Amino acid sequence: MKTLLSFLLIMVCLAPESFSQVDKTQMGLDASKKYNENLGKLTQMQWKRKMEGFVDGNLAMSSVSSMTLGSDGKLSAIVITQQSYVEKKRGLRGKVQKSVVSDVNEYVRNAVNLVGNYIILSQGQFVDLFSKGTLTESGNTLQADAANILKQGDRLIYKFDKTLLLYQSQDISTVLGEDPVKANVNYETVNGTNRVTSVNIDLPGPKVKVKLTNFEYAKKQ
Repeated sequence: MKTLLSFLLIMVCLAPESFSQVDKTQMGLDASKKYNENLGKLTQMQWKRKMEGFVDGNLAMSSVSSMTLGSDGKLSAIVITQQSYVEKKRGLRGKVQKSVVSDVNEYVRNAVNLVGNYIILSQGQFVDLFSKGTLTESGNTLQADAANILKQGDRLIYKFDKTLLLYQSQDISTVLGEDPVKANVNYETVNGTNRVTSVNIDLPGPKVKVKLTNFEYAKKQ
């Protein structure tokens, strides 16, 4: 019996979960280091972002902004151009419409800021993504699937290049108030810098969709 108990204890210690937990923690630290190095590169760059807002499938507004990333990890946007495609009405109906458009614009800004918090994680949140999530591999892609990282009930499915430990894409499910928010973020790596190419946000509350496109990445002047 003593021999059997010793054997079972050894088998528990050698269980895959133990190795998996150690591997996940170390991989999270390694990926976090790469992530922070990449953020440092992005702080030396500027780029443009086009934002398009659609209501019930129709283009309602668009803007182009100049973007930079601060050393604190916060994005800064300076609007270059913006345009509304909603036909303006006169009188009381016009005032009501203006109020609705203003509310939608604020709703879109809040959604974009919310999703931005998931795109640029803190170091602790990034490590949580690996240590709390499920890791799977497919070819050269490493996928981290985690929940409750920034908000209770959120779910993140982030894909990385397994060799470089840099982003390929992010799928984000979270909430804005009581409304579900879904976002898909696509990346590219150019000259060693991992950067966002596009973000698509689905807001089923007021049936709003937001499309963000980043372009003209360049070194700061």
